[in-house]
Amino acid sequence: MPKRLTLLILAGLALPSAVGAQLATTDDIVDRVMAVVGDSVILWTEVNEQLLQLASATREDLPEPGPELDQMAAGVLEQMIDLSLVIQEAAQDTLIRVDEGQIDERVAAQIDNVTQQFGGGPALQQALAEDGLNLASYRDFLRIQIRQDQIRQMFLQRQLQDMTPAEISEDDLLEAFQAARGELGQRPKLISFSQVVMKPEPSEAADETARAEADSLLVEITGGADFAELAMSHSDDTGSAVLGGDLGWFKRGAMVDEFDDAAFGLRDGEVSELVQTQFGYHIIKIERRRGGERSGRHILIMPEISAAAIQLTRDTAASVVVQAVAGESMLDLYDAYSDPEAPDSVTVPFDQIAGLPGGYTSIATAVDGQVLGPIEYQTQGGETRIAILKIIAVREAGAFTFEDVRAQLANQLQEQGQYARILEELRAKTHIEIRE
Repeated sequence: MPKRLTLLILAGLALPSAVGAQLATTDDIVDRVMAVVGDSVILWTEVNEQLLQLASATREDLPEPGPELDQMAAGVLEQMIDLSLVIQEAAQDTLIRVDEGQIDERVAAQIDNVTQQFGGGPALQQALAEDGLNLASYRDFLRIQIRQDQIRQMFLQRQLQDMTPAEISEDDLLEAFQAARGELGQRPKLISFSQVVMKPEPSEAADETARAEADSLLVEITGGADFAELAMSHSDDTGSAVLGGDLGWFKRGAMVDEFDDAAFGLRDGEVSELVQTQFGYHIIKIERRRGGERSGRHILIMPEISAAAIQLTRDTAASVVVQAVAGESMLDLYDAYSDPEAPDSVTVPFDQIAGLPGGYTSIATAVDGQVLGPIEYQTQGGETRIAILKIIAVREAGAFTFEDVRAQLANQLQEQGQYARILEELRAKTHIEIRE
């Protein structure tokens, strides 16, 4: 296998247009336009490069020139047309903003990975030099490709949000399962459990104190104080506070109902009254409106959770354990006591148990039907949670069944159907010319 192809496969990326043309493998190819897509062209050298990467990824030689190779090239060309359609359409969406810092991190990670695979920087640079490249040019085309990949993903996510689900039949799912069985491998050992995750609630006094603080900030804002500065110095939403409370653009449904109702009732530049949610008291400022989206800031003041409130939750959790052991429905207990943000049941591979919150590791030696807890732990935000678990089943490793992957297959088929509809709409409104 040529070193250059090995390098690109290790990077996990296809070549961008400009570099693909530069690095055509066959010296006697006369480059030509294979397709015109809107305001872009796809060259033969790009298609050829994709074919070579496909052959290397599958560890199979390309067919000799003839109908079979022509068919493969036609399939690759169609995929490249689809990608070009998505990238061009995404460029028209001003709400799609790439994260340049994330791109830099991914490029650095790719370079580090390939450097290790080649046994060090000098070996990598030698392999690049054999292809007429250097590390700077390699980094440049990695950055282009990763940037396009990020744009593509963001565009599809935004499109899928507003699309109606595609209809998936049981026959469709069974057919997809049969087609995928050879690639599923072995299911790891799994454990499933139901849970009740309890969240300590603030006292009335703590709630009144938080409301009073939020009200005083609202008075300052009404008097002309800078919203962003107050958010940075007072907001308990640490993620947005450092940005002056900036939430970026969001659609209805992205926030809890109370927040949505207030935010989508404001005009540009308008500030809300106090808005109470499960998180505390918010002050919301909408900066811009665009169709069904809003761009705004907020300040969150969260009531303090006292030691007494945590102890009260511990006492309640102890009683929930007694009820669970006595056979009370875990779903009923969830409805009565659990934080709704936590899932009511979880299935996890045994080799991932260590990644669960502290105390959950005791499930590794549990048996079917066993009740565990109370388990007290801290969230990443430093908040206390107390959980009661009941083991549903322990499943040994083995072949995946249809039920194991049913939900995943349904999601995949849904996305494939929606993606096909997106491409159909893009093809209908874009000039596409395939040249022989």
